Amino acid sequence: MCDGAAGELGELGALHVRGATVGQLETAASSILAPLAVTAPGAAGFRADIDAAAVGRAAVARIRGSGHLVARTARAITSTDPELLKVTLHRSPVPAAVDQGGRQSRAYGGDFVVLDMTRPYRLAVADGCDVMAVGIPRAELGRHADAVTRQSARRLPTGTGAQAVLAAFLQGLGGHLDELAGPARAQVGDALTALLVAAFTETAPGRTDTETALVDRIRVYALANISDPSLCADSVAAAHGVSVRQLHRLFQRSGEPFAAWLRHERLGRIRRDLLDPAHDRRTAAAVAARWGIHDPRHLARALKAAYGQSARELRGGRPARAQ
Repeated sequence: MCDGAAGELGELGALHVRGATVGQLETAASSILAPLAVTAPGAAGFRADIDAAAVGRAAVARIRGSGHLVARTARAITSTDPELLKVTLHRSPVPAAVDQGGRQSRAYGGDFVVLDMTRPYRLAVADGCDVMAVGIPRAELGRHADAVTRQSARRLPTGTGAQAVLAAFLQGLGGHLDELAGPARAQVGDALTALLVAAFTETAPGRTDTETALVDRIRVYALANISDPSLCADSVAAAHGVSVRQLHRLFQRSGEPFAAWLRHERLGRIRRDLLDPAHDRRTAAAVAARWGIHDPRHLARALKAAYGQSARELRGGRPARAQ
């Protein structure tokens, strides 16, 4: 098990357990993500160290310790479970065995594996396991969720490209899970989501980019830089070696103009922060500026048009916080 998502961590912020038993590992995994069964040979001598923290809408966890088997069984899956994907980065030289949907593979040190939490799977790791994992809601990946899910139970090496960048990012993050303040966690979570999309939808070397692949890369770039107020069609087009006219044409064909898509992404993050009590000490203008919108009048009009509520109404409509 090396799971994490927006369950208990969304409220507690972080989880650290040293010398966990099999039962403690199962309880932690199930409470953070979804019901899981954890078993281990020689359970009496089993020990594991668990470190996990919420990072935006996702969670990151690191598990180190004795060998064990994690199973997401058909019996445990219910319609009320969140639709989550689990991405694991295996750091032990001893391979892990993965089985989902009839697809079986072995993940070696330096490999990623995606697992779909809405379907049964089995993941077996050997003694001395060291696994980083991300649990992320499918909705956070937007239109890329299906492309990522299709990679389930396949090993993805991390030697080059976006996979190497994501692996380095996760390894660095694993050592600093307790050092992220509330606002920083959301920003790091957005960067993590963008890197996940890049790593699992990256065009294979040597292939000619299709228009869809280029639009995907542009979206990933824009999301990674969404807090920059200078981010616009001109800067994005220049960063990808295309004309502004071509950029507009690509997004028109994808179904939504670039400016409208970027505004929607920014407003969604602003609304999320306005609804989050952790940001109550920040003015609405400060929240909006964090996501690249610096004109209060534009913010007011845009929120009204998108959600039918002003910033004050969004905050005022929340359930009262417990005292």
